[in-house]
Amino acid sequence: MEQQALSSYYGSIDLTRLGQIVRQHPELVKTVNFRDGTQHKFINIDIAPKQQSDQYGNVAYLKVGCKKAEQRQGLNYYLADLKLSQHQQATPQPAPTAQEQPMPVNDDLPF
Repeated sequence: MEQQALSSYYGSIDLTRLGQIVRQHPELVKTVNFRDGTQHKFINIDIAPKQQSDQYGNVAYLKVGCKKAEQRQGLNYYLADLKLSQHQQATPQPAPTAQEQPMPVNDDLPF
């Protein structure tokens, strides 16, 4: 399996567009019953890199995930353009190792 570098993206989802897509294509919405008795609705998404960044610095996009047959028909439900996050994740530092010290012996045990 090929390993890819992870990047952080940010952007804004067009909720008006999402609402239109859900109303026009309710088959894209999955209803899941949780163990606690609540129902939640989900929609699959895809995040993919753009071939070239645009004039606004967008390097990726977010769209509703749909079946391959629909994609071949040219149906794409774009929700957002994404930019690379400006926040650099700090490289995790190894935890300092505690020097091994003998446990103090306490003869005054309460039991």
